[in-house]
Amino acid sequence: MAAAWIAWLLLVCATMLFGVALPLHARIVLCLAAATSTLGGLRTFVLLRGPHAIRVLEWSEAGEFIAYVGSDLSGVPARLARGSFRLGAGLLVLRLTLPNSVRSVLIDGGIQDTPAFRRLCRRLAAHSRRGSDTIPPKV
Repeated sequence: MAAAWIAWLLLVCATMLFGVALPLHARIVLCLAAATSTLGGLRTFVLLRGPHAIRVLEWSEAGEFIAYVGSDLSGVPARLARGSFRLGAGLLVLRLTLPNSVRSVLIDGGIQDTPAFRRLCRRLAAHSRRGSDTIPPKV
């Protein structure tokens, strides 16, 4: 999974370096800025490393989440936040509101317990329907 994100980053940098009509130093600065900001998120979001990474996620059928954060795996209560979504059939991007921040985690369904992953997908779908910002049509 991380290899795909790194390949995407390399493509972005190659596009900036060879496909943008700016001076070379400006293209290099843009590429470094993209790489720096992306690699920090990649470490936390995909590789689940660092003090801000959500390493383990537990949830109940009632919708209560506990996120275990960082290398010490300290458990904190969490709520599903706006912006969580399903990415294809086997990936979930969850944004969780913790007591002091909002953090994101990428969950790969291919390496999870299948029934648990399906329950989490249903939970996300129910949350999406409940938190919808759409205005119903007037008839």
